[in-house]
Amino acid sequence: MILGGKILLDNGIVEGYIEVEEGVVKSIRKSLSHGEEVDRDFNRCGHLILPGFIDIHTHMRDFEEGYKEDFRSGSMAAAAGGVTIFFDMPNTNPRNNTLSILRWRDESAGRKSIVDYGIIYGVPTKLDELFGYEELAIAMKVYPNDFIENTLDHMSDVLIYNHAKGLVTIFHAEEPRAYMEGDEDLEIEVEWSRYVAEYTRQIDVETHVTHVTCCEVVDAVKDVNPRATVDATPHHIMLSYDDVDKPYGNVRPPLRSRGCVECLLRDLVYGRVDMVATDHAPHSLEEKEAGAYGFPGLETAFPILSTLRYNGYITVRDIVRLYSLNPAERFGLDHIVGRIAEGYLANMTVVDLNSEWRIDPNLFHSKARHSPFKGITVRGRVVATYVRGEEVYIDGEVVGKPGHGENVRRLV
Repeated sequence: MILGGKILLDNGIVEGYIEVEEGVVKSIRKSLSHGEEVDRDFNRCGHLILPGFIDIHTHMRDFEEGYKEDFRSGSMAAAAGGVTIFFDMPNTNPRNNTLSILRWRDESAGRKSIVDYGIIYGVPTKLDELFGYEELAIAMKVYPNDFIENTLDHMSDVLIYNHAKGLVTIFHAEEPRAYMEGDEDLEIEVEWSRYVAEYTRQIDVETHVTHVTCCEVVDAVKDVNPRATVDATPHHIMLSYDDVDKPYGNVRPPLRSRGCVECLLRDLVYGRVDMVATDHAPHSLEEKEAGAYGFPGLETAFPILSTLRYNGYITVRDIVRLYSLNPAERFGLDHIVGRIAEGYLANMTVVDLNSEWRIDPNLFHSKARHSPFKGITVRGRVVATYVRGEEVYIDGEVVGKPGHGENVRRLV
């Protein structure tokens, strides 16, 4: 297969052709050989071929919550959003924190997903459910309640194992008892983030704090543990609690003040926020209007980021850094994805930077057809998505087949 168009490479944007063979970029060149034909020509005004996006924080539901989302519908939403790899969080029903559930999770994703995936494992309550989880899971997620349900000695043993295996541990940094009681005070998130950063620095575990809500949280993490990384969601970067009425506006951690939105965006611009992740959390509309926590986000992330680009906050290269390259580097995938280069997987996202449109959740491929960004005018659209050279999305239509997606653990 050969794709033509403007391509974002490490050294800039070039106009040329990408030759793909067996799912891998074989060559990138400025011209075609005699007799060669282009399979897809994206050489149009505003179109750009980017490295495929990587979303490290999604909730694909499935199992007993398949009515909200399943790996097929969730991966369709991913493809429509230009996401070629998603990471699935473990607060599933049943919970993904035993090796048998992990194997079941992998089997379900492998059978249904049209894009590649990583599985995040939950903290097991028994240490014998720990050994070997890294064969199928890309990382571990620690929730606030994990500190209540397990002893600190147990948590230390788990984190020491992760350190020994070189695995990233992802933290939802809200103080456990306050989290369980619904206390959403910013200072609680700041103090617990500082505690997590110090605790993990002492154990020397690779630490990532997810969905930070304010620059104060970023400071609390990075001032204590400079090696730790953080991500922020598009809704925390763009929306304050004044912008979305409750109960629909419920999300964990919560939307903050306009001041927090502005300083978090500033940290994103200055590179203090390492990556963007959606925390894609689908619910039925009835559940959401009743106050369920979280929003769908896979199909709105790129348009929001592209609009920030259009308004002069970030560049296209920043989008790739935040939503592809840095996630790949943090989770040990940067030798196969995160850039367009010879020998890398042909995971690519084609975007139209000039397209102006209004977000209409009725057109979502996710089962959750609602959004806090409903009706917002954005600048930038995903045109096509390729996973290992296979076209899975083109011009508004999902064309990928269930089962095409691979566990990234099998690709490294």
